[in-house]
Amino acid sequence: MNPIFRLANPKDHNSLWEIIQPIIRKGGTYVFSPDISEQEMMAYWLGTDKSTFVAEMDGKIVGTFYLKPNQPGLGNHVCNAGFMVDEKESGKGIGRQMGLFALEEAKKAGYLAMQFNFVLSTNQAAVKLWQSLGFDIIGEIPEAYRHPEKRLVGAYVMYRRV
Repeated sequence: MNPIFRLANPKDHNSLWEIIQPIIRKGGTYVFSPDISEQEMMAYWLGTDKSTFVAEMDGKIVGTFYLKPNQPGLGNHVCNAGFMVDEKESGKGIGRQMGLFALEEAKKAGYLAMQFNFVLSTNQAAVKLWQSLGFDIIGEIPEAYRHPEKRLVGAYVMYRRV
């Protein structure tokens, strides 16, 4: 079954937090502090500087992503995005479907490319997914992330035209 995508709204707050909280608390994928408050994290994820979407299956939110300009002004034709899938739904292709939908939405919004500024080199599932969707690794930031288990690890910059 394919997810249905829609823009997030304030009523989604609790469902989104249920997805985001365990991912952030665990560490190893995002730069957010594991002890970030719900209020601070949700203010970021649902911020007015971005378009936040949800993926629903059987009326339940199973994933979320946002699109936003990667840079202001003369760099705003390249978008940035962040993705999270409910850990209980992992391995079902939801991330891939969100990625494909996000690329289409980016194109509709007038972006010319999508860039990820910080994909951990140790997050091989994400690296493989984005490469399979046509993203190239265009740079690496060495020792960019204090991994909870692996010490200092690098982060990739990944890019794709839309």
